[in-house]
Amino acid sequence: MEPPAHRRVPDAPATVPVRATYRLQLRGDALRFDDAAALVDYLDELGVSHLYLSPVLTATVGSTHGYDVTDPATVSDALGGRAGLAALAARARSRGMGLVIDIVPNHVGVADARQNRWWWDLLRYGQNSRYARHFDVDRESDNGADGKIALPALGAGDGPDDLTVDRTGPEPTLAYYDKRFPVTPGTDTGSAAEVHARQAYRLVPWNSGLVGYRRFFTIDDLAAVRVEDPAVFDDAHAQVAEWVADGLVDGLRVDHPDGLANPAGYLARLRTLLGPERWLVIEKILGAEEPLDPTLPVDGTTGYDALNELAAVFVDPRGESALTDLSRTCTGTAEDAAWFHEQETRSKRAVLTDGLAPEMRRLVRAA
Repeated sequence: MEPPAHRRVPDAPATVPVRATYRLQLRGDALRFDDAAALVDYLDELGVSHLYLSPVLTATVGSTHGYDVTDPATVSDALGGRAGLAALAARARSRGMGLVIDIVPNHVGVADARQNRWWWDLLRYGQNSRYARHFDVDRESDNGADGKIALPALGAGDGPDDLTVDRTGPEPTLAYYDKRFPVTPGTDTGSAAEVHARQAYRLVPWNSGLVGYRRFFTIDDLAAVRVEDPAVFDDAHAQVAEWVADGLVDGLRVDHPDGLANPAGYLARLRTLLGPERWLVIEKILGAEEPLDPTLPVDGTTGYDALNELAAVFVDPRGESALTDLSRTCTGTAEDAAWFHEQETRSKRAVLTDGLAPEMRRLVRAA
């Protein structure tokens, strides 16, 4: 699982030791790279060694968080682009500080298909798309959509007759209110319903229970990416490779690696790309008494487990009896261990049979 030779980093440049990070939630309308650069002196005086940046790749227009990346190959222009990121890195270096950047390998944003060229190409060309291998798509004939990619984008009860063909742009598209979907070249004759029938996808009501692709949990607007495929990994980490090669980044925080098909394999490949010296931490939600797998090539988690310990310092244990009495009054039960276990099991089953029903049906069909 080694990356191509031109992406290896056998001898990582000297990095700034991580002592203390300060997270900056970047937003195009509130905190851009140049705004962050203006904070460097102040953060240095606080003793911060690294600016920990929220995702910086191009995301859905107007995104306030950046986790709905639409183009992994570019730095967000809304934040200041690649030049802005480089300027921020240089400003931090001038104070002996560095950058840690949050990356999102598990999924991309597809709320507006026009903004995501991978997704648009997949819908336009189906299995013939250059990006067909990038997504985990259900194309089996018994998938409920006649082997096409089911997209839960319509209102309850709506169907193909509620679509129109929009010919105002450079190419015809299928329109549903403000949403647009691509049309395979040469298939735009006839009614909108007839055009829709010729496409590689099928638009279905949001509550139909049909979803033709792996998602981020139950969020239809976030389509999972197959970074376990080496070619897809390279496409999804084009910017990361450049940051490493140019010495812009001292570490990465990986969002939700548990959503990947092979988390350990992915992290091994990412470590090879980063080299041995750069900091690599993961968003890993550990269960009670669960240790972090010591074989993972990471420097730790992003601290949820430590945060639980710290938060406990601010919880007054004298309030436990009053809260227990209130819970007993509201639930009508003594809330013993057996009751809590029953509720946990019931809740998990509800998630599987409701929100994750499409995924469950796919697994059953696969089995």
